[in-house]
Amino acid sequence: MDPQPSCTAARCTRSAHPAARSPLRPRSTALATPDGPLSPLVSHMRALKDLMSNQHYDVLIIGGGPVGLSAALQLARLGANARCVERRPTLSGHPKAGGIHAPTMELFRQWGIADTIRAAGLPSHRAQGFAWTTRLVNGIHLGDVLFSDAGGARPGPQASPESACFTPQDVLEPILHEALVRAGGRCDFGVTAEVVDQDDDGVSVALTEGETTRTVRASYVIAADGVRSGTRQALGMGESADPAFGESIGVYFRSESVTRSTESLPYALFWIVNADANGSFARVGKDDRWIFNFGRDPRQPADAFDKEFCTAELRRAAGDPAADVEVLSILAWRHESAITDSWRSGRVFLAGDAAHRFPPHGGFGMNSGIQDTANLVWKLIRVLQGKASDSLLDSYEQERKPVARHNILQCLLNTERLKSTGFMLDDPSLLAAIETPEGEAVRRRIADGLPAQHEQLRSDGQQFGYVYESAATVTDGTLPERSTVGVYRPSGHPGARAPHLWLTNRDADRRSTIDLYDDDFTVFAGSAGGEAWRRAADSLGIRCFVIDQAETTPGTSFEALYGVEATGAVLVRPDGHVAMRSRTLPAEPAGQLGAALAQILRTPSTL
Repeated sequence: MDPQPSCTAARCTRSAHPAARSPLRPRSTALATPDGPLSPLVSHMRALKDLMSNQHYDVLIIGGGPVGLSAALQLARLGANARCVERRPTLSGHPKAGGIHAPTMELFRQWGIADTIRAAGLPSHRAQGFAWTTRLVNGIHLGDVLFSDAGGARPGPQASPESACFTPQDVLEPILHEALVRAGGRCDFGVTAEVVDQDDDGVSVALTEGETTRTVRASYVIAADGVRSGTRQALGMGESADPAFGESIGVYFRSESVTRSTESLPYALFWIVNADANGSFARVGKDDRWIFNFGRDPRQPADAFDKEFCTAELRRAAGDPAADVEVLSILAWRHESAITDSWRSGRVFLAGDAAHRFPPHGGFGMNSGIQDTANLVWKLIRVLQGKASDSLLDSYEQERKPVARHNILQCLLNTERLKSTGFMLDDPSLLAAIETPEGEAVRRRIADGLPAQHEQLRSDGQQFGYVYESAATVTDGTLPERSTVGVYRPSGHPGARAPHLWLTNRDADRRSTIDLYDDDFTVFAGSAGGEAWRRAADSLGIRCFVIDQAETTPGTSFEALYGVEATGAVLVRPDGHVAMRSRTLPAEPAGQLGAALAQILRTPSTL
């Protein structure tokens, strides 16, 4: 953001910040096409460019899924010389992950792609909740859970300027890739990567494309190479894992009749329980595309689950033996949970599924991975710019691993609670009776278990309310107010996510505090001490927004929300978490800010 005398959406002053967004290199014009992998000619041109530049990168990202692309996009926006490589020949063709949490949408908002992602996803009138039924067509409706009924503090005016959406992975990845290309970044497909060595200066990585292998160097590596991470295994990074408690088959298909039969229903997902087939139907995007997930019988060989078998299975679940079905792809996946023992090995960092695996119930897998990168990238940038000690990077695992551990426990609990609704129900007598008059007791048991699913659908506190604890935050001697899984309690406590607050200027332009920090440290100050905080921030080359009570939404208060007085302020990190809080104006605000930055960046000097 360029220095301006005032912000555009609220009447608040802003300091100049000459050190902001100091690029590692000039942003370049992208050679890749935004709608797919590179052509052979472009790949050859890039190979020549690599040779001419001695094949050295600031950061090499291994894995071009949503997590790897998100890391690469952030690095490109900041001018880093980064490269992403993906072993697949193209972007994902299977919509594995689909639910995008509001905190992740906030990141997409900052990267300028939130509206595009939302527009490409499931329309809101078809994403009001989940339903349980015996069959899609002429089945017995067992009950539902609507997002609006699930309790907690809803993302919206209170918690966030963004809300969750359902945009499948095969739609999300091209949007991320296009944004990466526009930012001057790159992701090369059909390239496998292996870390072969590292030293005090960087990492040597062997890249294989076709029959050609060459070694490149990178100052740091982010391994976002998925559940079976080859990087994690090659580096001998162990993990703590629970035994897999099942395996599912995901069938990606197109069907006009299935869409037609559910046209008037407001549900994003339908749980199916009957004597013939159990599973779940999930809408995918705006057209006639669906995913059907069902449990794999371990007694069957893997090749038994072909298109013919899967078509028959989903027709039984739908209750329509004549349903038109075009199977697009089939994917087997495991219900499992694990967390890697260490997320850092020298100059190599794990992110996303390479670092943690959750059961799918709650939708934290992809979301947590993208949020991992938001925590890591700003720290890498500061180290690469020489503005922070390498030890700052240790705070990545210190902060994100407890979040992952909590997510695992809650997702396991969600899975256990689902059993009361027929999930993994395999008692033949109960299944045989569920659609008969004698099955009323079974149907009632499922309906009675639905209220316990609220935390799976509305986990606002789990999503927004975690508080980082590391040397990359400055304690103020108070204990944070803890959120529950379902209820988010906004707080300006150091380590907490800086709460959202709407600001409206005299021209009625509205902006969220979420929009005020962008890849840099930022001060939010109360109006009474604003001028002093602005001068202090200006002396350190960082931004300051003075928030006037007259510009906040009636009934809200910056001071009350952040836990400061009118002379107080908070320092917000580039990832949107509070770094330091001063309840009142100290005698030397520049000294307090400078000491906080020195602690966080692990250097004796400030920015």
